[in-house]
Amino acid sequence: MHGNAKTTEELGIAVDAGPGLVVLDNENDVDRLEQLVPEGRTQNVLVRLVPGIESSTHAHVQTGQIGSKFGLTASAAKRLIARIEASPAVTMRGVHAHVGSQIMDPAELAAAVAPLAELGEFPVYDLGGGLGARYTYDEHPASVAEYLDALIGAAREHLPASAELIVEPGRSMVNGSAMTLYTVTTIKRDDRTFVAIDGGMGDNLEVAMFQQRYEGCLATRLNEDAAEDAVVVGRHCESGDVLIDPLRLPAPRAGDLLAVPSTGAYTHTMANNYNGYRRPPVVFAANGAARAVIRRETWDDLFARDV
Repeated sequence: MHGNAKTTEELGIAVDAGPGLVVLDNENDVDRLEQLVPEGRTQNVLVRLVPGIESSTHAHVQTGQIGSKFGLTASAAKRLIARIEASPAVTMRGVHAHVGSQIMDPAELAAAVAPLAELGEFPVYDLGGGLGARYTYDEHPASVAEYLDALIGAAREHLPASAELIVEPGRSMVNGSAMTLYTVTTIKRDDRTFVAIDGGMGDNLEVAMFQQRYEGCLATRLNEDAAEDAVVVGRHCESGDVLIDPLRLPAPRAGDLLAVPSTGAYTHTMANNYNGYRRPPVVFAANGAARAVIRRETWDDLFARDV
């Protein structure tokens, strides 16, 4: 269980469910676990370190730099570890670090291993994650194999040979498994050609949070020559609601289906009701067969919480 602002309710649910590890971000986590863990039981925990690494990713998804809201500096982490080792309710199992998200160079991720080693010898080291995925033709992330080679190499250099390693490759494992289909609602040809779709930052918040960009094509017109540069924009009342700029398309028309690949990570999980937007369905497809797994949100769903 992760999180820098875990609530007492969430910690209680976690204790009842019995997760293998709770990652502690602060002393308050320990305060509450000591109250929540039943007498005679203990909860295994990791302590999250700020490794002091400035990664090359967007500032909004950097997590390992000094000043990050996540984790503790080395001196504060050592104090918390000493407290945990004296507590009857929690058991110190190891340490954790995370450098950031959408990181292309695995050397930046491996750089967190040495700071973890400086905290001492433990049974478990969570080396975090953040390996990037490919969203556009210009992006070239390392492979999962290269990522593992970098982390394991650093672990062999700095960590006990008997330690258990945990890695969190994140979006790199799932991002290419999904695509989003949009309907083109309007075309505006003025100083630029604006292609507006029936979605945007309501189903893909990353475009507004840290300007992630995508590729796309007209799914219904794949064999036509792309002849016009367009800006693909969402339907929300924000200038930051831009999905692709520019995108070369066959002369787009209202009603076209726009396919946007590489939306398997942090899209459905961050979908929202911005501006009264209704979240789209999710469909699984394989070998020529498709089935709905999450239905489209309805107006009744949207108003269900009104009193």
